[in-house]
Amino acid sequence: MNQLGKKTANGAAINVAVTVTKTALQFIVVLPILARVLTPEEFGLVAMAMAFVSFFTMFNDLGISAALVRADDPSPAFWSSAFWTNLALGVGLTLLVNLAAPWIALFFAEPVVEPLVNGLSCILLMHCAFLVPMAWLQRNFMFRTIAMIDLVATLLSTVVAIGVALGGYGVWALVWQQITLYLVKMLGGLACHRAPFRLTYDADEIIRVLPFSLGLTGTAFTAFINRNTDNILIGRFLGSAALGYYGRAYQMMLMPVHTLANGASFALYPAMSAIKQDRNQLGNVYLKSMSILSTLMFPMMIGLALVSVPFVAVMFGPQWGEVAPVLRILAFVGILQGIGTITNVVWKALGRADILLRWALVRTVGFVLAFCIGIYIGTLTAMAMVYLVANIIFFIPFQLQILRALGQDTARFLTTLAPQFFSSVAMAAALLAAQAWLPGLEAMN
Repeated sequence: MNQLGKKTANGAAINVAVTVTKTALQFIVVLPILARVLTPEEFGLVAMAMAFVSFFTMFNDLGISAALVRADDPSPAFWSSAFWTNLALGVGLTLLVNLAAPWIALFFAEPVVEPLVNGLSCILLMHCAFLVPMAWLQRNFMFRTIAMIDLVATLLSTVVAIGVALGGYGVWALVWQQITLYLVKMLGGLACHRAPFRLTYDADEIIRVLPFSLGLTGTAFTAFINRNTDNILIGRFLGSAALGYYGRAYQMMLMPVHTLANGASFALYPAMSAIKQDRNQLGNVYLKSMSILSTLMFPMMIGLALVSVPFVAVMFGPQWGEVAPVLRILAFVGILQGIGTITNVVWKALGRADILLRWALVRTVGFVLAFCIGIYIGTLTAMAMVYLVANIIFFIPFQLQILRALGQDTARFLTTLAPQFFSSVAMAAALLAAQAWLPGLEAMN
């Protein structure tokens, strides 16, 4: 294995290990405690506020930090200009969100959402402040440092959330969890980077990368609509309690995706950017990554679908029973999104943000239509099912296009995933058979 391969493998392993630790912390400590102290309505209120705050985070960076990572040799002027651009964006977006807070609360007909949005708005500035330092750490394969910052931030935010919740402050426990998380990340990133920041600004350095960076921003914008239209519609038409149930199921689905796919992708992006001129090598790395990821994702998500009822009962308590049928469906969405994450990294490494943007726009139209159908039906399981169907429809042509771009055939791609798929199906069949023959296991459904 060459030096680049070693750095990538080590980086992926470190990121996945830390993300697994964070996920375990959430599963074993945070969620069981908060789910028993806070109500579904309180989780739903924060989900309403975060849906709009998250919208503005897409414009924090304008994709500039991703351009820094894939640039051949970014100059000190580029690093400095990117940092000051981000700080200016952070200040502006924080003020804008505070001004929009009353209208956001009015939209949901929930007055308490306004102070929640005001409180959460400060994470926009903190996010902007650490993006460029993190890009320097990522570009230099300092994944151990990034992982430690991430882990410390998660641990401290966990302590704060539990302390505030047990102190009787209700929904504000979730707000302070987010503020602490971003504050620690900001301080850690600023303390550990060695990027050549100067008190200078060169607008040409930013303008030069705008075609790529704005393409990523457009992709992030449409991806936000894809990921949050369901939350907004549920909160508006089905209420905060329904959004609380759906949000818990969605978070459970995303945790394995973030743990495995995003952790690996963070390390793969600089490595794939380094070999972007060699399509054959890039294709081999892509298929190898898919093989490893699917080995973990397939059994994990299929198993989660099968044991969703007891899993939810143990994790959250009996009052969260409506989460289980939604989670059972969304688990299969997690498989498709996890695999698709690696494909997104390849397009970014190739500098084809335009392709990502086109696909994001197509998905947005499809997902919004699907969610409208789900809201018309009026159940959470309907929302989850239309989301799954839409993901399946878009997954196939998206994968075919990247295979053509890398010179790989469909048969090799299917052969790469087949062993993991069939072994997971066999596992599911064995578990279902055991449930049918052993009465004690029937409650798992």
